[in-house]
This record gives sequence, C-alpha cells and structure tokens, in this order.
Amino acid sequence: MPYKILSLVVILCAFTASAQAGNGNNEESLTKVKTTKAIRTPQAPVLDGVLETEVWQTVAPATNFVRYDPLNGKPSSQKTEVYMLYDNDAVYIGAQLYDTAPDSILTQLGERDSGENNSDLFGVYLDTYNDKQNAFAFLVSAAGVQTDIKISQGSEDRNWDAVWASSVKRHDKGWTVEMRIPYGAIRFPKAEVQTWGVNYMRIIRRTREKSYWNHVDNSVSGFVNQEGRAIGIESIESPVRLQFTPYVSGYVNHFPSNVEGKSNYSHSINGGMDVKYGINDAFTLDVTLIPDFGQTQSDNQVLNLSPFEVKFAENRQFFTEGTELFNKAGLFYSRRIGGTPLLYSSARTYINEGETLEENPNLSSLINAAKVSGRTRKGLGIGIFNAVTRNMFAKAKNEEGETREILTDPATNYNVFVLDQTLRNNSYITFTNTNVTRSQGFYDANVSSIKARFADRSNTYAVSAGSNVSQLFGYKGEDLTLGHQYNISLAKISGNFLYSLNHNVESDKYNINDLGYLQSNNEVSTSAQVNYNFYQPIWKFLSWSNRLSINHSMLYAPREFANWSFGGGHNIKFRSFTSAYFNWSVRPTDAYDYFEARMFPQVQVFIRPAAFDANIGISTDYRRRLAVDASLGHWESHDRNQSDWWGSFSPRFRVNDKLLLVNGNNYSTNHHSIGFISNISDKELNKKYIVFADREIKTLTTTLTGAYIFNERTGLTLNMRHYWSRAENNSFYDLQKDGSILPRTASHDSDKARFKDINLNYFNIDLVYSWRFAPGSELRVVWKNAIQERNNTVSPLYFENLSRTIQAPQNNNFSVKLLYFIDYIAIKNVLSA
Repeated sequence: MPYKILSLVVILCAFTASAQAGNGNNEESLTKVKTTKAIRTPQAPVLDGVLETEVWQTVAPATNFVRYDPLNGKPSSQKTEVYMLYDNDAVYIGAQLYDTAPDSILTQLGERDSGENNSDLFGVYLDTYNDKQNAFAFLVSAAGVQTDIKISQGSEDRNWDAVWASSVKRHDKGWTVEMRIPYGAIRFPKAEVQTWGVNYMRIIRRTREKSYWNHVDNSVSGFVNQEGRAIGIESIESPVRLQFTPYVSGYVNHFPSNVEGKSNYSHSINGGMDVKYGINDAFTLDVTLIPDFGQTQSDNQVLNLSPFEVKFAENRQFFTEGTELFNKAGLFYSRRIGGTPLLYSSARTYINEGETLEENPNLSSLINAAKVSGRTRKGLGIGIFNAVTRNMFAKAKNEEGETREILTDPATNYNVFVLDQTLRNNSYITFTNTNVTRSQGFYDANVSSIKARFADRSNTYAVSAGSNVSQLFGYKGEDLTLGHQYNISLAKISGNFLYSLNHNVESDKYNINDLGYLQSNNEVSTSAQVNYNFYQPIWKFLSWSNRLSINHSMLYAPREFANWSFGGGHNIKFRSFTSAYFNWSVRPTDAYDYFEARMFPQVQVFIRPAAFDANIGISTDYRRRLAVDASLGHWESHDRNQSDWWGSFSPRFRVNDKLLLVNGNNYSTNHHSIGFISNISDKELNKKYIVFADREIKTLTTTLTGAYIFNERTGLTLNMRHYWSRAENNSFYDLQKDGSILPRTASHDSDKARFKDINLNYFNIDLVYSWRFAPGSELRVVWKNAIQERNNTVSPLYFENLSRTIQAPQNNNFSVKLLYFIDYIAIKNVLSA
C-alpha cells in the first residue's frame, strides 16, 4: 500500500513538473539585478546620524525599494535612499529612511543581536565574494540596537559577532542610519577591482512591511542569490586582522552539602584569552585559551523516558560563532567537547569494597580550542577545528581516609576538517571529516562525509545527495567497526507548487556519536512531500501554505518493516497579521518499534498500535502591547486506550520600549503511555524479562523571560524555568518475543515497590546584567540559581509540589566577567598618530 501511494505521488510530481517547465517567473526575477556604485571618500564620515551633504551626496543613492512582505513585488510605501562610501580602512553606509508619519516610527529596545523587535530596522547584506551563497549582514534598529549575521548557503549564524559602529537619528522626515564596517570585520578577495553582491533591507514595523532594494521573490528558493551588485570599489587591502579579547572572571558558589570539614561555599578566579588572527585576506584563525563557560545559560533539563539521548542546545559562544562550515554535514555536535566523561555513569563499578565515591565530575575539562576557516576567491571554503580535553578522574576514599583516582575520561583530541566548494546556480559539493583520538588505550572514532547539491539554472529544481562512513577503532573489543549512511533527494524548490522525494539509509553499525548526534541508526526511510503555497494575498489571508506527506521506514538489518504514515499541514497568515497552523498525521497500521526494548544490537520488537494525531496553534500580532501564542494537540491510538493531550499558552506583554515580559506555559498528559521500565533476571528459572509499564505521565513547564534594556549597550535579562514531570505506574507487563505484551505474573504490589514512580522538578533562574562599554568589550554580572528535586511520591497539587521544590537544596552561583577587546590596527594607529 505505501509503495502504491509513493508511485502515485511520483507520477503527480512528474506531471506537474512538465506542466511548469521553464518557470518564466523565476527566470525573470533572477535576471533583474540592480547595480549601485560606491565612491572612495577622502573624508571619513562622522557617525552622528546626520548625513552631511558634502560627504554623502558625492555618490548616487540606491533607491526604489520593493516589498518582500506583504504584497511581494509591489513598490515600498516609503522612500529610502542608501549611499555607499569607502576608504582604505572601512566601507561606510548612509541611509535616509523617509517616513510620512515620523512620530509613528517604532523604537523598542532589545539586546544586541535580537534582530526584529518591535522597532523599525535597516540592514545591509554584503556578499563580498559575489558567489551568491555567502554574505555578511549588518542591521541596526531605529533604537540603535545592532545585529550582525553571517549567512552561508541558506543558514544564518546569528552568534557571529563583528566589531563595527553605527549611529541613528530620528527627525521630521523619518530617520537616518550611518554605519562604519571596518575591513577587519569582513573578508574579501585580493583583487584590484572588487565587485560585491549587495542588498539593503528596510522594515517599517507599524505596517509590518519588509522591503529590499533588489527585489527578493518569496516564491524563489534562496536569498543571497537574489542580491544586487556594488561596483566602484578599487585598491583596497585586507588589514592585519589581529585581535585579542582577554578576560578575567570571578565566581562564588554556595551549595548546602553540609559535609563535615567541607565548606558550603567555594570560589574561583579565572583568566584567559580569545585570539583572532587573519592568516590572509580569506582565512582567519580563532583560538580560545583557558576558556571559561561558567556564565553559559542553564540547560533545559527534562525527564527522559525514551531510549534516546537528549540533545541540548549549544550556548558556549566559541562553539556557536563561525561554525556554520563545520556543521554543514550534520556531523558536529559541539556539546561532545567538554561533555560528560565516558565512564561517568559507571564510575561506581570501579570502587573497591570499603570505598566510597567522593567526587565524580560530570563535565570534562577543556584545555583549548582553535578553528581556521575561510573561503578562497574561487569559492573553496576550508575549515579546520581542533579541541583538546584533559584526563578526568573520579575520587574514591576508603575507610582509612586514603583516596585514589579513577580515570573516567582520557585526554582527548577532537578534530573537524571541511572542504566546501561553491558552484554555480546555488550549488555546492562538500567533504567533511571528524576525528576523535583518545589516550590511555580508549577507543578512537572517525567519520568521513561527502555531500552535494545541484540546482538548475532557473533555480527551480535541485538534487541533493550525500554519503557518510563511520569507523570505530577498538570499540567493544573489535579492531574496526565500520558503518555507512547515504541519502538522496529530488525536489522542486521554487514556485507555488513544490515537491520532494527523499531516501535515506543508515546501516546497523553506523555511529557518529563521538562527535556528532544521531538518535538511532539501522534504518531505511523513504518519504515524499508536496506543497502548494499562496505567496500573494488571497481572500482573508496574506499568505497560505499547504503540505501533504507520506513516510515509510524499515530496519536496515534485518530488512523488517517498521512503520508508515501520512499527514498534512496548513499555515496561514491573516490580514490582521495573526498567524495560525493546523497539522495532522495518520499511522493506519501497527508500528514496529525496534528501539524501545533497549536490546540493541539484538533485534527485539515492540508493537505499537495504529494511531492518529492533530494539533492547532495561533500567534497574534506582536505589534500589540499584549500578544499571545497558543497551541493544542491530541494523539490517540486505535487500541489500548492510549491518548495524549498537550497545549501551550504564552502571553507576552510589552510594558514599554524598554521592558518586555514573556510567560510560557506548556502542559502535556500521556494517558496509558506504555514503555520500557527495566530488564530483570529470574535466577531460579534462568530467564530474563523485559518489563514495560503502563504509565500516567503529566508534565508542566512554566517559564518567565524578561528584558529591561536601559539603552542600546546596557540591559538586564531574566530567564526563569520550572519543569515538573510526574510518571505514575499503573500496571506492568512482560514484553514477548513477538512484540506483544502480557501482564506480569508477579504481584502488582511487589512490582510497585520495585519500579518506583517518579516526581521530578527542575527549577532554574538566570539573571544577567550586561554592559558593552566599548566596541567588542563587555562586563557581565550573572546570578544563577539551580534546584533539582526528585522523589518517588507523586504530588497531585501544583503549589504543594512547588513548595517542596523550593525547600530542596539549592545551588547559587554569582559571577562577574570582564572582557576587553584589543585591536592591533587601532593600537598601531594610536601609536603612529
């Protein structure tokens, strides 16, 4: 049945493709490329928000902006003029943003890199290599808040930080922007005459209008490939890009361990440095020496009852900034570096009789990390990443007070190497290698990948393919464990009607988890999807997208059926700028789950009954002082009386242009959720049992985030989260070899005593004051509060549970960190003055 449906989808896609061959609209939009000319200025502009006539009007402005959203393709409602100048040190952008209602310009303050707040916005996108795939973006709001973004082949790196200057000023004709972007902040080819790709963007927030100087057609795949050109830039050179950011930090920590002879307080003072060096005009070396990540935002911990590892977000700046090249193949999960030691969970098995485990660090210690990245004039991107962690030890103590060390993680070297060649028509081919080399006789890991994408000249159709090979050396006693993965995708990527066909294969020994993240391997999956999108207003909608999809999966070894499903979705933006969505899916037959039993590499199936689910959501207009995001979903099986409900309600209140509060509430209930709980052995019968439980699981997550921004350089932010999850066991089953479950013969009371209920709470507060007192320099003061409370008595009442959580032992951490940016060129200019 699934294959017949897939065949029907393929025939439908082929018919539609032939009917729409030679998509003239795409071809036309790609050929309309505007050109602006930059002029060398003998006098650098003074950044005060005033466009001096004698400086800026020596060059013709870029004008006639075109709307992107709403009413894509229509002229902008307001006049905009943008000027580009340059000298030996920097490129300068001046923008006159006329407004017929200057008193209505919105100016909400936000953190740096917060992007589109409730404020008017202006931005410039510089594709300095003119390759139509990569760009540097510099944006500034009408409140003066800066945002910078590095764009690489469709992905945005908002963690990329450059040092540049800007100034804004409101007046009776609208507002103006001045920018100074030093050459040290960007990269460009070594050439006498430069031709850069460029686009300018303007957002008029009160009407939700976004427009670009060079038209960006929202029915065409890609953004940078729809840019204009900047000519006239000549005789410029990349400066010596040598920058230092030393830091000093101090921490005071309190946790009521109440151990005799050990203080509840601890403190530390740290120092280190980040170094950035431009090897040449294209390549940059970034090094972090003795890094300090103590002020990183707290993880959103959860109760994990699944057979898969929880993937946490990366919040450490060195691993989030400028890493888009290393992440392209999907093989680099940077939380592996400095993560949980290999033998952390099994450290207790290494203690002797009469010993206790005194210490067991849960994070490895990073010594240093470095990365080199860049792109040649011919479009070859090269990236090298390397990091080293030290030996980690647990500490055991015997009855005489003697201690000894237990190695839980050896000194390890992590390496990523990437070659990425951009091709015409928004295409590319990429090679990636990741390697983990451990000392002390532990196993090593290596993964190699090739990935390619080819699009046609009109940017209407694309084919993508990739293949990975994983190697483990000395893993579980084997000299070599070899695995592989490959995938292919055929898609129509532009126009109202879109489709894609996808096929992915992962062998049973494919393993990238030493430096990557993969929930499960041993899978063969095939999927197809069709979309029809309305990009222009229709009826009461500003835009409307629709999706239908079908999915089929099976094991790689042995080739056993797993499941198949089909579903759809609809996303709507109303003319009131309220957005809504509706998604649904159906699994019409039983699914065969080969992972829930936790028996890998043995194949043990668990049969899940046929099911369906649906969810809806709404997001109101954020321009309003009070806006709301809300959703509701339901899942139900065709057997066993299993059902899930989940919902969210998140009001956001903008008190004024400085203070914003957002409250998030997410609740889910899983009724008769059946899943793995334990493996047990009966020694008398010489038999092993895989025990499953029928549970009632209820989870409530409440968050409060707030920001009080004093000005464009200083702000106070709050992140508070309470996570409460309860798992109550109703009944117990033994999993049978055929995948069915039967009630256990053991008494219910004895199983209830053995398999405990779970009542788990995580409570975190992150309060951060930041002051960017100089370009690239910052003072951060952070208070972090963390509580983890877990017991086996399920509490039915929220406030009773919250009270018990607040009374649990709390970890309080207070820290101050000072970073100071030092630029070699600035020092040289001062000394030579």
